[in-house]
Amino acid sequence: MTGYDETGAPAVLWRGEPPTVIHAGRYTTTELWVSGRAPIVPTGTDNSTGEWALEPPPGGACFRIVEIAPGSAEVLEPDHAEFQGAHATQTLDYVMIVRGEVTLVVGESEILLRPGDSVVQQPGVPHDWQNRSGENAVMVGVLLSAR
Repeated sequence: MTGYDETGAPAVLWRGEPPTVIHAGRYTTTELWVSGRAPIVPTGTDNSTGEWALEPPPGGACFRIVEIAPGSAEVLEPDHAEFQGAHATQTLDYVMIVRGEVTLVVGESEILLRPGDSVVQQPGVPHDWQNRSGENAVMVGVLLSAR
């Protein structure tokens, strides 16, 4: 994370392992950054260390990595059952597949996505991300609040 040090000079303020990793069923979500409503200014505060939520705060955004295990897995954290199947969020999502294969299911449509493929997932549209391969898949996404 970049920002300004105590003297006001541009600096790298933090690097290393992300502080928030959520294991929920077939998904492992690594929260890299969460911002609030604009205007956004450099800060030393890491909002991703707060209580995790599927959606960013109203008017905010989040940057995350999602690893999807092959097949279906039981929900390890019942608090996160709401996104283990088809779900809709009030976010505009920019998603790119980094590794493996992910099937995007929207209504009756299924699209197989591979590394480098990207999706713009619009607010309120029910969707599901499935890994039907034999290896873990990894996606990176930026979610923008539509609230």
